[in-house]
Amino acid sequence: MSQQTLPISRILQGKNPREYFDPDEMAELEEGIRVFGVIEPIIVRPIPNTDQFEIIAGERRWRAAKNVFGDQYAMPVVIKDVNDASAEAMAVIENYHRAAMSVAEEARAAQRQLLRHRGDKQETAATMGWSPDVLERRLALLACTPAVLKALTCRQILIGHAELLAGIPPDKQDTVLAGIITHKVPVAALKAQLGQYARRLADAVFDTAQCVGCPYNSARQAGLFNESLGEGYCQHPAHFDELMMKEVETRAQALRDEYPVIRIVKPSDGFTPLAVTADGELGVGAEQYGACKGCQSFGCAVSAMPGSYGRVTPSLCFDAACNSQKVAQWRKARRAAQEVLVVAGQGGGPKAKAAFSGAASSSAGPGQTKRQRSSKPSNQTPQRVIDHRIAQWRKWTAHALMTQPERNRRVLIALARSGRTGDVRVPEFAQAAQKIAGSWVVEDMELASCLRHADAIDIGLLDKLVLAVTAAAAFGVDTRDLELLLNYLEVDEARYFQWDKTFLELFTMSELESLAEEVGLKKAMGADFKAARSGKKPDFVAALLQVPGFAYRGTVPAVMRYPRQAVPAVEAEEGGSEDGVDPRVADGADDLRTPSDTEAALAV
Repeated sequence: MSQQTLPISRILQGKNPREYFDPDEMAELEEGIRVFGVIEPIIVRPIPNTDQFEIIAGERRWRAAKNVFGDQYAMPVVIKDVNDASAEAMAVIENYHRAAMSVAEEARAAQRQLLRHRGDKQETAATMGWSPDVLERRLALLACTPAVLKALTCRQILIGHAELLAGIPPDKQDTVLAGIITHKVPVAALKAQLGQYARRLADAVFDTAQCVGCPYNSARQAGLFNESLGEGYCQHPAHFDELMMKEVETRAQALRDEYPVIRIVKPSDGFTPLAVTADGELGVGAEQYGACKGCQSFGCAVSAMPGSYGRVTPSLCFDAACNSQKVAQWRKARRAAQEVLVVAGQGGGPKAKAAFSGAASSSAGPGQTKRQRSSKPSNQTPQRVIDHRIAQWRKWTAHALMTQPERNRRVLIALARSGRTGDVRVPEFAQAAQKIAGSWVVEDMELASCLRHADAIDIGLLDKLVLAVTAAAAFGVDTRDLELLLNYLEVDEARYFQWDKTFLELFTMSELESLAEEVGLKKAMGADFKAARSGKKPDFVAALLQVPGFAYRGTVPAVMRYPRQAVPAVEAEEGGSEDGVDPRVADGADDLRTPSDTEAALAV
């Protein structure tokens, strides 16, 4: 089988993680290619909508062949159609096993891959063909300053130098680096020097009162010996770092009510903060930013890095893909808004501002589709809120089934026909039966015994107990079928949802702020909101539940609403339907009032 080739002119440089090409190694490679040509094919991928290809792996061979033979040389290639993440991983793997790529370049590539995999180190290592230990060692190098990493890439220092420098504060690294290069300090000598490196107590974020009598306090040493480091140093770095980390964890724990995600950043994490803001080059817009604060991926970082222990970096996004999408949408909205102004020929007056606001909020220009124009802020609902929402939906569905007899019977028929009678939850039915019929032995599951109890029930209670059988299925169906029942029963969330402490305590402070902004509580509170937001969570929750004039009844946050979908409608034949009365009222819905224990036992 013949080897596939492409003219060098059709092959372009790709996103190579390698930044440095050693001149001596390149000269040696060119001599070999001059004699034998390129023996091993390079890996390329097609560039969409062109006849050109981008290099994934093999740029050194491409460069050498281009210098030796020119642009028309038939370059042996292997063509692979892969995405950016896979392309970079393949490039790193090839360079790593060829042992020619700088470990600093590998560290930066590892950091980018880690970001793409949302911080999952196991997945990142597997993608790059590395062991977890190799990944950890490379990421730890990112604690080095850019100057140290550049020196490592350009072969001015060895990896041993860089690994040692990574263990000292960044503001010291460049100074030590200059000495290493100037005096050609061996790794062993540097290790001996830095092994005695002490920690400054002035840098501590923990209470140093405990250090006064410590035997490792340099002040104590200065009082005993002629030679010492002087005052203000800890000579037990490991213990010092342990105390620092304990304090960092304490500070992170104190933020648990503030953010959904709190990330402690260590030197080996390869962490790059991804700030989320309303404005700026990487902004997402004010409305989307409000929604982002209620997202499960919104949070902060607490530094466990030398030189910045305990520092909190707020307003971060921990979902790089989602953040990129939101930034792109906002940029598109701003461009569309500018186009509206240009087309309309408006200046900076009120009409122009209105046009800008309208176009930006719709995220679409004049030529875009209705779907594009209807783009709305979105976020990822925290799982704890989802769990609460589903539990409430089940109660609402059970109550609706108890108060809509005809639809109840139809649901029971549908369950039986689809083989879903197993979704009827026995514990919930038994609890309802006790409330409806009085004495009921929940633990007794024998048919003969249950039949005896059923036969003794007053005939006037039988209809309600049969309704409870169907209603008990609301607690057994899966989420998809639960949403189907909510739609079929036309459940009105406003009738059931209640603003209370239990609901609001599900949210962190940032999520509460997003929620308050969404439903109008923030606007209703006015200047009082800022003061309440700056306090503690219990006080903030209490303030949100006591806003004068706010319509709590009937206001339902988006997070508690179920998705609407088309379902078969009940025929409008039951009492009152022909003269305009809501059949749910005619079925005993008690004029759509709030559910009670006796009205719908299963909803309790």
